[in-house]
Amino acid sequence: MQGTLDTFSVVEILQMLGNAKRSGTLHIECPNRQIDVHFVAGRIAETRDSTRVFTGTVLGSQLLKRSLVSEAQLNEVLEVQERRPRPLGTLLVEAGYLDEGHLRDVVSRQVANTLVAAKVEASGTFVFVVDRSAKPVDFITIDTHAVLVDISSLGGDYCSAIEVLGQAHTVLVRNRDYESLPRHSMIMGRDEFYVLAQVDDHRTVREIAVDAALDEITVVSILGMLAEAGVVLVQAEKQTRAEADEELRAHRDSVWAEVSALLDGLAGQA
Repeated sequence: MQGTLDTFSVVEILQMLGNAKRSGTLHIECPNRQIDVHFVAGRIAETRDSTRVFTGTVLGSQLLKRSLVSEAQLNEVLEVQERRPRPLGTLLVEAGYLDEGHLRDVVSRQVANTLVAAKVEASGTFVFVVDRSAKPVDFITIDTHAVLVDISSLGGDYCSAIEVLGQAHTVLVRNRDYESLPRHSMIMGRDEFYVLAQVDDHRTVREIAVDAALDEITVVSILGMLAEAGVVLVQAEKQTRAEADEELRAHRDSVWAEVSALLDGLAGQA
């Protein structure tokens, strides 16, 4: 099984492998990243992304960010992992430091973010290598259907953010008017504060997305959330190449088409 992401979407590939309960490794190669997703009987066992991204995407950092484990617990289990290599999440659950349901939620979201980021790059190839001698695994795997639900959520956030931000060359500025700042509480983690720090009243959406050490989908989604809340403001647009605007909108349209098809499929299953 092989092809291009223009022919088969990430969603379609996951659906086929999950429904067929296949075991093997899905290799996805895009211009800026290589992704390997290992399947065991249609469930996702492991995902590796070649991209050097912000440490907030590492599982341990995500668990700390959500206060699901303490730093002491994480360090203890990391030492165990050095002596007995196994997935970090499984070791944390076995040690009694982490609820298995919470682990599945965080890992599913992380996998979905990686795959949507690949989709945003708009072009790439894939090949699935079947594991003909698949053996039962002794670590926690993720339901492919759960990842598909998270992909629909992440893709929807990304598309909504582009609607709020407008063009790729939109300049963002910080809102310094105390009276117009949001009165309700906002969930702000390390990634959100990091992206907010990139808003310097001069750079465009595209420039921030390129310069930040995060995936484009993460940066754009966070910027959209900040703009919708009124923390940052959309200002005048720089004069840049029209192709840049079309590229961002093409990403939006492509991701939204995939998300819409996925939502229709999930509704049909329900």
